[in-house]
Amino acid sequence: MRLPGAAPATKLALATAEVVRARLQGALRRPRPPVPDAARPEDIPSVAIAGAHDRVLAEIDQDGFAFAVHPADEPYFNRRADRLRKRRYELHVVLHRGAVCVRKSFRRQDELASVATRAWGALGLLFFTEAAALLRLDDAGCAPRLRDVHVPSQTLYMDYIHGETLQRRFAAHTPGLTDLDGASDAIDDPDRERREHAAFAAHADEALRDAIAGLMRAMTDRGVAPMDIKLGNAIVGARTGAVYWIDFELAALRGAAGYARHLAEHRRRVATWFGVPA
Repeated sequence: MRLPGAAPATKLALATAEVVRARLQGALRRPRPPVPDAARPEDIPSVAIAGAHDRVLAEIDQDGFAFAVHPADEPYFNRRADRLRKRRYELHVVLHRGAVCVRKSFRRQDELASVATRAWGALGLLFFTEAAALLRLDDAGCAPRLRDVHVPSQTLYMDYIHGETLQRRFAAHTPGLTDLDGASDAIDDPDRERREHAAFAAHADEALRDAIAGLMRAMTDRGVAPMDIKLGNAIVGARTGAVYWIDFELAALRGAAGYARHLAEHRRRVATWFGVPA
């Protein structure tokens, strides 16, 4: 028998405990190298001009494109002229304590979400879930490293992976994969999902399929099933060509109620999108 709310409640309790324990143990303060495709301060052109003090470098829009604040950084970040404001939360690339990070703030609610979803979000479910997932994956090399969390504002800082999402890569071959295409105003668009499935099936080579399969195994081996499966959440690093997963707010966590059921659904979605086991 399933109790209403048991899965999100136990996940919130589990994730909160893991994040609090990591903070008390100083896990986020220990020096850890960034993953190979994470940007370094020396990669950012404006650092030579304005310095490496804490500041906002770029804003990330709905399609995952970054738009530079300093003109010198435009060749590094900007890949198109038009930007589409994020709908669910705020994302910025920042310099934070000597690292180039994505700053993700969960305080802004999604106006289209259900009352229950908004209530759980206000309690910190999405924030703590993403932070706990990144902590579990810290040594996996398949996701950004978590650098800092600010609990009162529900803000986390993680490595900024410089590269190209699979959504962006396949949009060159398949119209209607990005929000800016204007194909739909909906965030969750079944028609676009079908276009993503078809684009990956038509254009992904065997090496990319193997990389996705390895990525999924690395995450589920550590008790993280991302759940929110789509091309925009996988990014190919510009430096090494490795594939990373970059979104965990909806992840299922081993140890929370309903994990086996969610893991089965996660595997079904991976097979649908990528045609590989998870």
